[in-house]
Amino acid sequence: MMIRIPGLAAGLVASWPTLALAEEVSATYRGIGSIYFTFIGAILIYGVYDSFGKRAAYVVGPLIVIGLYVMLPAR
Repeated sequence: MMIRIPGLAAGLVASWPTLALAEEVSATYRGIGSIYFTFIGAILIYGVYDSFGKRAAYVVGPLIVIGLYVMLPAR
């Protein structure tokens, strides 16, 4: 299972720019912003997990995701 995770992560990272380009034709920053905020959210949630444990990550993780979604640029 652990061998598949890096391959899956590489496939997701490779496909995200395609999703960002397919989102809209106009020149907005929402697509690339969502990619950046996904990486930032993963790092923040891992930091909470590493510092405070699994239970805190389950509580704070959704709050981080909602907060980052609210911070995305408008369409």
